[in-house]
Amino acid sequence: MASPARVREDVRVKSDNHPRLERCDLEQCEGRCCYDGVYLLPKEEQFLRELVARVPALEAAVPKEFIVDGYWSGAFFGRKTATRPHDYRSLDYPAHFSRTRCVFADAKGYCELEKLARTNGMHPWSFKPTTCWMFPLQDDDGEPAAPVAGAEDDPYHTTEYPGYATCVPCGSHHAKGQPWREALREEIDYLAAATQMPLLGSPGHTVDELLAQIEQAKKNPA
Repeated sequence: MASPARVREDVRVKSDNHPRLERCDLEQCEGRCCYDGVYLLPKEEQFLRELVARVPALEAAVPKEFIVDGYWSGAFFGRKTATRPHDYRSLDYPAHFSRTRCVFADAKGYCELEKLARTNGMHPWSFKPTTCWMFPLQDDDGEPAAPVAGAEDDPYHTTEYPGYATCVPCGSHHAKGQPWREALREEIDYLAAATQMPLLGSPGHTVDELLAQIEQAKKNPA
C-alpha cells in the first residue's frame, strides 16, 4: 500500500479528461446503485454473517438468506448481498436495471450498515463492504484510479446491458460537477488510510473490535 502522500501525488497527476462528478442525492436517485446488491471481497461475507448474528436490529432487517451466489452473463461471478423487489418512482430509472434493491437498504434507500455506524458516532463506512463505500472510485492495486469515463470504458457494457457505473447519477459525467478527485476526496482519503484491504475483518475492523467501540461509547457518552 502506498503512503497517503504518494497516493495524493498519483491522483494529482491524473489526466483531467475524466468525468466531473456530483455527490449522491438519494432523494433523486433512490439508491439505484444498490439495485443488484453488492459483490463481496474475501472476508466480507464472514464479517457480515457474524455482524448480523450479533446485532438484533440488522438480523430483523434482512432475510435469512441475505448473501447469495451472483451471476453475470450466465456465469457465476461471486458472492453478493441478496435483493428484494422495490418499486422505483424515478422516470429516468435505467430500463436494464431490475426493480430490486439490496436487502441492507431501508425503505428510503438508506443503508442499514451505515445507519448502524452513524447512530453510534462511528465513521459511516465502518461496517460497509469495500465496493459500497468506494463506488464510483476505481481501485488500481490499492491506489485510487479515475471512475469509468464513458460507456466504452464500462466493464459491464454489452449490447444487452448498456453499462452500470455510467448509468447512475453519482458515476455519470456532469459538466458542472467537480473534478473526480475532488468529488471523491473522502473515498480517496479512506482508501489511503487503509493498511490492508478489505477493511472488514482486518485488524482494527473485526466485528469484535467495532462492536466494542459501540459498547465503550455507550458507557462513556461524549
